Amino acid sequence: MRALRRFASYFIISLIASQLHAQQQDASVVFKFSWKYGRPSDYIVTVHQNGQLDYVSDDHSLTSPQERNQPVESNAEQSVQANDAASQERFTKQFQTTEPLRQKIFALAEQLRFFDGQFEFTAHPVAQTGSKTLGYQDATRHTATTYNYSEDPSIQALTEIFQGISLTIESGRKLEFDRRFDKLSLDQDLKALDDLSKDGHLYEVQAIAPVLQRLVSDRTVLHIAQQTAQRILTRAGLAVPPNPTQ
Repeated sequence: MRALRRFASYFIISLIASQLHAQQQDASVVFKFSWKYGRPSDYIVTVHQNGQLDYVSDDHSLTSPQERNQPVESNAEQSVQANDAASQERFTKQFQTTEPLRQKIFALAEQLRFFDGQFEFTAHPVAQTGSKTLGYQDATRHTATTYNYSEDPSIQALTEIFQGISLTIESGRKLEFDRRFDKLSLDQDLKALDDLSKDGHLYEVQAIAPVLQRLVSDRTVLHIAQQTAQRILTRAGLAVPPNPTQ
C-alpha cells in the first residue's frame, strides 16, 4: 500500500513538473508597435522561452520619394500613394537571442505580473509616440497591456529593448540595400550604428552580423565604412572576417 502511495505521489509530482515544463517551453513575450509616423509603421517582436525571436514588420507609411514630394494636391495621387504604401512587402526574420537578454525580458515580464494590469501614464496628456502592446502567453495564460507612454521603469526597459531590436534589424536591411544601390550612404549609416553601439543601445547585433561581415570584406566599400563595421562587430564580440580587403 505504501509503495502504491509513493508511486501515486511520484506520478502526480512528475505530471505537475511535466505540465510546468510544457508551460515554460510554450511561453513567449510579445511586443507590438503601431504608428503611422514610425519607420516601420507596424512591427511585432516575439521572444520565445527557448530563445527564438520572430520579427515581422509592415511599413504602411509613405516611401522616402513620396515624402520629399509632399504635399500632394491630387486626391488621385493620394490614393495611389496610399495603395503603394499598403502594398509594401511584409518583412520577417528569425534568429536566436542572446541568453542574458532572453533572461532579462522574461524576468521583467514576471516583475510586471505578466502585463496583467494598466500601465498607461494618465496624469496629463503626453506626446503620441505610437501604440505599444506588451503581451505574455503560455499554455494557461494570455495577458497584455497597451500604452503610449508609461512611467513604470520595467515597462520603459522592455520598450527600449524591443524598439532597439527593431532598430537593429531595420538598420541591417538598410545596410543591405545601400551596399547594393547606394554605397556612399554606408558611412553615415554605420556611424549612426556605431554611436548606438558605443552607448549600449544597439541590441542583438548578431542578427545583422552577416551584412556587417560582408561590408568589412567588400572591396567596393570605403575604407572608413569597413573600419566602422569591423568596430561594431568587435564591440559585440562577433567574428570579424580575416584580412579585410581595402
